[in-house]
Amino acid sequence: MNAQVLVRKPKRLAPLDAMFLQIETRDTPMHVAGLQVFQLADDAPDDFVRNVVEKLRSPVALAKPFNLKLADVRLSRMAPALVETHNIDFDYHVRHSALPAPGGERELGELVSHLHSQLLDRSRPLWTCHVIEGLENNRFAIYNKIHHALVDGMRAMNIFTRCLGTGLADDNWSPPWAAREANSRNAPAGSSARKAGRISPLTLPKLTRDALMPLLRRKAVEPVRLPFEAPNSIINGRVTAARRVATQRLDLEQVKRIAKRTDTSVNDVFLAVCGAALRRHLQEGGDLPASSLIAGVPVSLRQPGDEESGNAVGFVWSVLGTELDDPAARLQAVQRSMRASKQHLNSLPAAGRMPYSALTMLPALGVILSGQGAKVKPPMNVVISNVPGPSTPLYLGKAALEAMYPVSIPFQGLGLNITCVSYADQLTIGFTGSRDCLPHLQRVAVYASEALDELEQAVLATK
Repeated sequence: MNAQVLVRKPKRLAPLDAMFLQIETRDTPMHVAGLQVFQLADDAPDDFVRNVVEKLRSPVALAKPFNLKLADVRLSRMAPALVETHNIDFDYHVRHSALPAPGGERELGELVSHLHSQLLDRSRPLWTCHVIEGLENNRFAIYNKIHHALVDGMRAMNIFTRCLGTGLADDNWSPPWAAREANSRNAPAGSSARKAGRISPLTLPKLTRDALMPLLRRKAVEPVRLPFEAPNSIINGRVTAARRVATQRLDLEQVKRIAKRTDTSVNDVFLAVCGAALRRHLQEGGDLPASSLIAGVPVSLRQPGDEESGNAVGFVWSVLGTELDDPAARLQAVQRSMRASKQHLNSLPAAGRMPYSALTMLPALGVILSGQGAKVKPPMNVVISNVPGPSTPLYLGKAALEAMYPVSIPFQGLGLNITCVSYADQLTIGFTGSRDCLPHLQRVAVYASEALDELEQAVLATK
């Protein structure tokens, strides 16, 4: 382990990035993660996984954000700062685990649920990597965890996939944290993205007049949904420290067929499927609200080439059609709601979209920051994200990436997060919930797969 070398002065985090540190508690860890499942080739050596661990633990020059740790500076709780370090204990950050027999999805889900419940050590760089062997059918998994103050979903997905190869080969991959040659063209983009997120006193009146007032007047046929229009629901109860993680895979071609036939988007279909799964789960327990659940849907505002910004994301709100019994009608309700929100966001100047998103999120963030999310009307019922991923298969040496599941964050009063990543010919979905708030989360994952088939049958029946 090298002696500590600080190569730059501490740098204060942007307000949105800092928020994820400020609101973190033992009950609400603020890290995101990715679970990658690999299928070993028939000719892979017996010590393949051990060699992967050894390579990941080998000292290398670190890229941002893996070389960043919290700095001991004045007012660090109000305005935290990061500083670069080379004092990396790779044996600590890279863990090696094995599943108990039979090494099925249940055993993997239980281990990942436990790992995702644990806070990251703030005295070290805010990430860990867990290599998990013993998965049935000659497979293994890698669970990468990193603090949300350092990355958003889009950037995390890029980091943990760009290090893989595009074909089976012994030396086609590198650790995700290995430094790569810097691209100077990225710097201006990151700078512009950070500037776009600031709200100056001069822009605030204009944003209020041009972006918010029309929404409050409600003149549109399909209103743009705003925070705190969501009904009360059992999934908006108190969040405790324990997590439950469930996974599901959907046929991307099936999703695209439905989208094409109904003139909707892949994301519209995904939201409708999630709405159907939640409707069934809540209805079975007699807890389905009379009005539609409302989803907070993150949208990426990251500028092309931006590799510097930690979080460059805004929010729109959409109905999920959970009050509707007909799957086709539910999809149309989702499409109308998402179209209204996106049209309004796109009508704003590019430089105003991040400030507008920040303004609309302020009331919701206030509730989250107060820790009172479970005691007031929810700003939304669930967060549902769709992150574009690689369209071609990826490989780690002699192992093919079979699936990658995002594992995200429940907030206080928001006990469920659903995030999907498109990969090759599938949508891979991670359902992350508070264990006590949603004790049967795997059922929602199963219902999502069945809901996709029901939606296709309903769409075919209407044409």
